[in-house]
Amino acid sequence: MKRILKATALAASLAMSLSATAGDRQAIGEVREHAAKQLAELLDDQTFAAALKENLGKQRTPLVDVIRSYRNHDGTAARGDSTAALRDLERQATRLRGLDGRIDGLLNLRVLGAHGAARTIDPSDFWTAAKTVDATTGQEQLVAFDPDGKPHRYAMDAIPDVPMLVVDTNSPEATRAGIAMVNETLRDLGLQGPEPDEVTTGDEDLTVLKEIHLAYDGEHDSVTEGLTRSEVYAIVNGVGHDGKAHVVFKDMPWLAYDKIWYTPGQDLINWREFSSNYVGFTLYEKDDTDFKEVASAVAGAVSQLSAFGGPYALPITVVSGMTKAIIDAMPNRWLRNDDDYLDSFYVIEKGKDYGTRAKPRKGAANNASIVLEPYTVKGR
Repeated sequence: MKRILKATALAASLAMSLSATAGDRQAIGEVREHAAKQLAELLDDQTFAAALKENLGKQRTPLVDVIRSYRNHDGTAARGDSTAALRDLERQATRLRGLDGRIDGLLNLRVLGAHGAARTIDPSDFWTAAKTVDATTGQEQLVAFDPDGKPHRYAMDAIPDVPMLVVDTNSPEATRAGIAMVNETLRDLGLQGPEPDEVTTGDEDLTVLKEIHLAYDGEHDSVTEGLTRSEVYAIVNGVGHDGKAHVVFKDMPWLAYDKIWYTPGQDLINWREFSSNYVGFTLYEKDDTDFKEVASAVAGAVSQLSAFGGPYALPITVVSGMTKAIIDAMPNRWLRNDDDYLDSFYVIEKGKDYGTRAKPRKGAANNASIVLEPYTVKGR
């Protein structure tokens, strides 16, 4: 069936609609929706359909790969014009995530409802879709465009079982780049102070996250596997060797779903970085995070606590206060499925075991259950 959406109309309305909502939490959902509209038309282009099929079969297909393949098929200026709106959307999405210049492409395509047969389905039969936020209720929804270009809106637990190309902006690569950017920012602001020379050699004391279980991961349960995969990170905070706040973000790309015990063996805390024997940490689930905003909020929260009257002054009180300050600094909208607060552990002591699977350590919100154990890396 011939699709009725026009690229020129989309490109004309794009700048107006996004400029009005760039500061709103719905903005990146609108970018995804615009991209889904544009894809709905492009699926009628046989060359684009061929480029798409070349890249399907993966769990997640970067849109830049599809566009690159499309333009390599005897590329013409017309082909460049037809993907111009998608390239603009790619740049807009990257900016909204605070990842300008740090990632090749942010928009991805995820195939749903094809049951492993995506390559055998005629691309013109695919629906296109995007996860957005309902402006009235604030609830997540899926906006889908059928082969005639007609929009449909579904609750996340009522998505129809039809072949869909879903535009996504979350990926392990984006999270990794964002976490790296936040840590660089904190380092530049003096909130990840240098290690003292005398401890840069010899044994290295760690606290390892041996096991973890989340009762709720910040994502809505969905009938569609993979659409609501969570992406969790930890914010570890304590006192550095300069007596100032020391804050480190830790990516947890393996922690995908709730109600499952994970056994990562991740080095959560490197005690070489801290001057006292106590730290705290908080768990968040990111969803369309603006990483620049995260860095600014955390830096602002701890900067006022950066002078403690000496690196060993009241370490437990300082660490627990710092953890609370970080939580309080997060805008209220981040507690509504943008960056969901999952749980916090206000005081963790160096060299101490915490919990077992049978009797785990519970977080303050009673959502995360963890098992921690000390580990020493022997120096040369």
